[in-house]
Amino acid sequence: MIADLAEAGGWDAEYSRDVWRMRRLGYDGDRTLRFAAIPQPWLRDLAKRWVRWRLSTGLGLEAGGGRPVVALTRFAQFLADIGVESIDRINRPVLERYLADLAGDSIGAQRRGTHIGLLNRFFAAVRQHRWDTGLPADAMFFAEDYPKRGERLPRALAEQVMAQLEDPDNLARFADPAYRLITIILMRCGLRITDALRLRSDCVVVDAEGAPYLRYLNHKMKRDALVPIDEQLRELIAEHHAHTAQRWPARTPVLFPRPTKNIDGTHPITSPTYRMALLRWLSVCDIRDEHGQPVHLTPHQWRHTLGTRNSAAPR
Repeated sequence: MIADLAEAGGWDAEYSRDVWRMRRLGYDGDRTLRFAAIPQPWLRDLAKRWVRWRLSTGLGLEAGGGRPVVALTRFAQFLADIGVESIDRINRPVLERYLADLAGDSIGAQRRGTHIGLLNRFFAAVRQHRWDTGLPADAMFFAEDYPKRGERLPRALAEQVMAQLEDPDNLARFADPAYRLITIILMRCGLRITDALRLRSDCVVVDAEGAPYLRYLNHKMKRDALVPIDEQLRELIAEHHAHTAQRWPARTPVLFPRPTKNIDGTHPITSPTYRMALLRWLSVCDIRDEHGQPVHLTPHQWRHTLGTRNSAAPR
């Protein structure tokens, strides 16, 4: 903490470093973004510029920074291996060689596709913002370059698993009641994790007959939306307000203010922070599938599960 205070200064201080300590930029936890493994100074500078821009658009730390740095680091090391020393030499033949190199790697088709997609977005951003006009026009990937994916398994969770997740005794084992409420909202309302974490403090509204709804901003569609909730969830949200008021008596603008570096309560809990809490909770509760194996899930699977339940419900 003392080192953070001594080296504070936001982006102006952190940007030039090859290791970004994200807590100095307002992020929870001790996550770092490491650019030092990109050997080319010109590519390292472009990588930093692209990642800073992605984070500034509101993307989460993993999508905006973590995965892009991994993809660019691998590409940079490939360029070093084949002797590409400047951006004007990154042409289509080089990218075709990179595709072959990726195909020979041990990573799966989905991760290869992620690498290709991120590089394509990187090239597009360099051109769009004119960060370096030396990038050849044919430096791009096409739809046919992405690896074919096998048939995907169902994303919805089995009812045997959901019964354990929805068990009140298990839900009570969350160390922080805020994470428990987030989980209940995700399971019952089908929100995306980003939308749930950014709920406003006044998210509960009622219709003319007094029925409660959860109002949220659908960030993907860029519009407000409503989802009906029951009285129990309405009461849980009210209890959560009472709990947060003990620390922020003036009431926070967001429903789920992050617990650290948040004097006025304006900053919400981040997705990586919630995901870590979810992993710990799954381990503590020993949630297992029908084969007796520990369950690994993503918050988005609750959205698929709710959709599956709704489609199977009698009409």
